[in-house]
Amino acid sequence: MNESLTIGVLARETGTSAKTIRFYEAEGALPEARRTTSGYRIYGPSDVRRLRLLRNARTLGLSLPDAKIFVEQAFASDCSAFAPELAQRIATKRVEVRRRIAELRNLHTELVALEQHVSHAACVTTDGLRVSECNYCPMIDEEGTSCHEEDAGCAGNDRTPCV
Repeated sequence: MNESLTIGVLARETGTSAKTIRFYEAEGALPEARRTTSGYRIYGPSDVRRLRLLRNARTLGLSLPDAKIFVEQAFASDCSAFAPELAQRIATKRVEVRRRIAELRNLHTELVALEQHVSHAACVTTDGLRVSECNYCPMIDEEGTSCHEEDAGCAGNDRTPCV
């Protein structure tokens, strides 16, 4: 690998924008780059590896300050000492992702039910009824008025009038 990479080459090598690289440098997450006599930033193979690890740490959900510490620890550690730390972070992230997936599934179920209720409410309410007076809104009312089987004439979201 070339010992003198420009910021553009570093950006391509790591899939990170030049703007983000400059930001990481300004925040101290990446060491300040060496400069050419004309002021251009120059990076080496270690910078590529450090930036890749930083990007991956951010992908794991670490805040920038935490990712910075993580990268510093990694580059100061032996692989055998760093591997358990990395394994623990990955395991923790997997638990968090599973929890978030469950939360998103629950949210999806709630949204489907809410969408069905709103479609039905649009069918059973009369024109001119103000939201402040309507008791069909589950977003406002504690429970909202539930949909009933006797409103079977309502075809849901096609706004067919109820019979």
